[in-house]
Amino acid sequence: LERITVPPFGLFKKKPSDIPSAEQSVPTTPATDRLTIQQAQDLLQGLESVKVKRLSASLARVKESAVESLKVIDTLAKDMDRENIKLEGMEQRLKSVVEHSKKTVVSSLKREAYLELPLPQSANDAKRFKERFENMMKRIGEVSGSHSKVLNAFMKKHSGKMKDEFEFLSKLLDETREIISEFDRNREPIIRCGNMLNTALQKISSIKLTESSAKNLEKEIEDIERELNKLESELAAISGSKEFEQASITMRNIAEAEKKQDEFHAKIKDLFSHLSRAFTKYSYGITKETEQRLKTMSDEPWEILYEKNVVPYSSLLLEIRRSIDTGKIQLKDSDKVLQYLDTIIESLPDLQHKAQALKMEVDSFRQLNIDIVYKFKGLEEKIVQNTEVLVRSRQDLEQQRRQAKDKKEEVDAILKEAGEILAELTGKNYSLKYD
Repeated sequence: LERITVPPFGLFKKKPSDIPSAEQSVPTTPATDRLTIQQAQDLLQGLESVKVKRLSASLARVKESAVESLKVIDTLAKDMDRENIKLEGMEQRLKSVVEHSKKTVVSSLKREAYLELPLPQSANDAKRFKERFENMMKRIGEVSGSHSKVLNAFMKKHSGKMKDEFEFLSKLLDETREIISEFDRNREPIIRCGNMLNTALQKISSIKLTESSAKNLEKEIEDIERELNKLESELAAISGSKEFEQASITMRNIAEAEKKQDEFHAKIKDLFSHLSRAFTKYSYGITKETEQRLKTMSDEPWEILYEKNVVPYSSLLLEIRRSIDTGKIQLKDSDKVLQYLDTIIESLPDLQHKAQALKMEVDSFRQLNIDIVYKFKGLEEKIVQNTEVLVRSRQDLEQQRRQAKDKKEEVDAILKEAGEILAELTGKNYSLKYD
């Protein structure tokens, strides 16, 4: 903080009285040596309250001396205000300046003479006490310093007394600073301990949230485990039933029949693939209906075998054959294409019969009841999903328990250190606990 420089007016005339120690009062300490955090905070508050009372007692004597000095300053200001300054000869031209300086100094001194200095009831009050005192001295120093030449030249009778009082107040301000600095030093362990307790409370709150979350997670895990046991029991009951055994056989038969059907479709696709260039060249200038039939024979030729009447397709194939044979469609390997056309046209009835037979086989198996197999698979999927959720939940629970344990260790360390500070402050060993 800024030091106040007092203008030079004369010699210091007073010394502040020795300030006696405040009555040594000690807060009531708990009878038990095991404290809750709240009890520890109450104890710290009591310790600080005692220090504030002692501070207030010390500052009361400073205030008393300051008030007496300000009364003197007020009297000096009034005497200066009543005094007629005599100016001689050439000094007359300075009359307005002198009168202005006098008026300014008197007004300022009267105003500062009624400074209020409330005694501290808290640490913040002590700071405000010092700041008010410092600001008052700064204002007095500024006004008296800016008018020092006029005061020394034309108001010598009062300047020495004013200087004495200003220096006396400066000493009181220095003493105030020392008292409050000592108070802050003595209070520092209380502040540090209080901050530790606040930190501990925050961590405890976090621990409680984590523990609450862990309890909810434990319940969720129990629910998942019960659900898994139920699903596994259902799965075991289904897998051991005759109905499931028969349905499983049916599923295998369906799979085999569908495999044969797929292989047959692939064979038909390969057979018709040799006619792709012929289909492309024939596709110019045809009807939409014919175009759609060509597309079916190119993309999914087996589909024609499932239609009731394949004549439109066989007729189309014969028309394409005639176009190749008469040269309307020119192909490099026309002979091979004609061979494939002949083979397909000739074997269409047999291929249709085989396709229908395979379809009937697949359909006959699909008509059988295999719902129990789908139920079994559904149960398996649920078991997999619940197992994955259970693994993640157990990992989360373990992490939360580990976090809570780490935080508890941190709180224990904080409370141990806080207890050591309390022991230094009170001379009594305390063990701090939390619920």
